[in-house]
Amino acid sequence: MPASPTKSAAKSATKAKPAAAADRSAKPKAKAAAAAKPAPAKVPAAKPTPVKSTPAKPTSAKAAPFRLKDLVEAVVTATDMKKPDAKRAIEATLATLADALKRGDDLNLPPLGRARVAKTADKDGAATLTLKLRLGGSAKSGAKQPLADAGEDD
Repeated sequence: MPASPTKSAAKSATKAKPAAAADRSAKPKAKAAAAAKPAPAKVPAAKPTPVKSTPAKPTSAKAAPFRLKDLVEAVVTATDMKKPDAKRAIEATLATLADALKRGDDLNLPPLGRARVAKTADKDGAATLTLKLRLGGSAKSGAKQPLADAGEDD
């Protein structure tokens, strides 16, 4: 009876060979199919386009406030004024603007824009004003042109 276990083992080995052969033949086909697929084409990165300067939008993180000393430095840098003279001029300008806003006057300051008082409230003995500001821009295209050039009307 020792012959029968070897025959059955040989039969199972024979049956196993075609399955293994089928696995081996499938692997080259899969490799061939993978090799036949084209590699994904690399898309060239888009060139960055220049962005036009726009007013800063408020963000969740607060920026440092623009203080009087920052304004004085900016004016001194932009003009040939001395620092004490610039500070006096700026303080006088701010006081005049504050008085106009307290009276409820609208402001029309071309480089800055138009400002008006939207709400007023008294909190803890101090007046609180809520302003609406429409930022000014460059001159409108529909702005009136002078009828004559400088020096033509003489």
